[in-house]
Amino acid sequence: MESWLSLVLRNDLSELERMAQAVSAWCEGNSVPADTEFQVNLALDEIVSNIMRYGWKDKGEHQIQVRVYRLESELTVEVEDDAVPFNPLEVPAPDIARPLEDRSIGGLGIHLVRQIMDSLAYRRHDGNNLLSMKKKMGGVQSRA
Repeated sequence: MESWLSLVLRNDLSELERMAQAVSAWCEGNSVPADTEFQVNLALDEIVSNIMRYGWKDKGEHQIQVRVYRLESELTVEVEDDAVPFNPLEVPAPDIARPLEDRSIGGLGIHLVRQIMDSLAYRRHDGNNLLSMKKKMGGVQSRA
């Protein structure tokens, strides 16, 4: 079974709710376990909100494309944007053992995404950032 969802978002934080609702509805309609749905929405919220906050130097309207594919028991989540080049995989892992007051700000969200998704890949393509994240689904779980 193969199924997909494609969304085009404006670079406005108000779009995050629409994205989460669309992903949840698609997951429910495609028998994606609730825990996988939660993790995908969490990763997307982190990645897309960072793009919206820091991706462009101008205040103009830009678009972010989000695609979610299901092939058998694995989801592929792609986020594509025309923001400044940024490879989140190059962000060093935060030293979470250090006291909070000694840590630099930032990087925890990307660290979280690395922890909850099974794999991440980045490339610059036709002037766009393209982040691909994969998540294997566990056994079928009730969505009750």
